[in-house]
Amino acid sequence: MAVEVTQKEEVLKAIELFILQRDKRSKDRASWTICQEGSWTLTQLHIVSLIRRYPSVSNNAFLSKELGLSKPAITKAVGLLLKKGMIDSAKKEDDQKAIYYCLTEAGERLAHIHDELHLKASERYSQLLSSFSGDELGVILRFISEWTKQMEEENWNV
Repeated sequence: MAVEVTQKEEVLKAIELFILQRDKRSKDRASWTICQEGSWTLTQLHIVSLIRRYPSVSNNAFLSKELGLSKPAITKAVGLLLKKGMIDSAKKEDDQKAIYYCLTEAGERLAHIHDELHLKASERYSQLLSSFSGDELGVILRFISEWTKQMEEENWNV
């Protein structure tokens, strides 16, 4: 029992350190400056990437659902992308209600750069995960899934 408590304390300390490091990196990269394309939030980068992959269905509802963000948050991020000329908006002939988005040439470049960075990050994570056994990966997956569920609860304030 004492070993289990000590191990739990070590895990809690490791989580705390991970969160502190992640927060520090997030603050350092609150907005990303990518080449000549300007400064962008992660939300904006993900939006241009989604528009690149799903041009025929990219509207506020789709982006909101895919990113798990509120429609007002999407509207704000899209507004800046429109203002900076990364995306254009239009209505479809068969759907005059919803506004759909497409990338400009500059938006295509930005999406490409984001996707390249995303691929490099995925490769780093894959390399890290390859050092764990299948059983260990199962525990990691279960832990992260449970943690995510708890964070989604309304009363999660950590």
